[in-house]
Amino acid sequence: MKNNLKTIRENAGFTLQELALMCGKNSRTYIHYLEHESANPTLNTAYAISAVLGVEVTDIWPNDVEVVSEEKIVRRVVKRG
Repeated sequence: MKNNLKTIRENAGFTLQELALMCGKNSRTYIHYLEHESANPTLNTAYAISAVLGVEVTDIWPNDVEVVSEEKIVRRVVKRG
């Protein structure tokens, strides 16, 4: 999918590894594949990436994504002990 991920990531000051970890991915390779259009993200991953970068999904994938309605649920994990 044609995207602006690399430009947005670099402008936000994230490395491939940092973005991958912030999105719950174990490897920078996955983000690299997304940037070079060798992979397509799941909807959950697309929303995670956009949340970390502080942009809308349609800013990253402007030509391939149509968002009819968007609802984000943010959960905070609290360690008890």
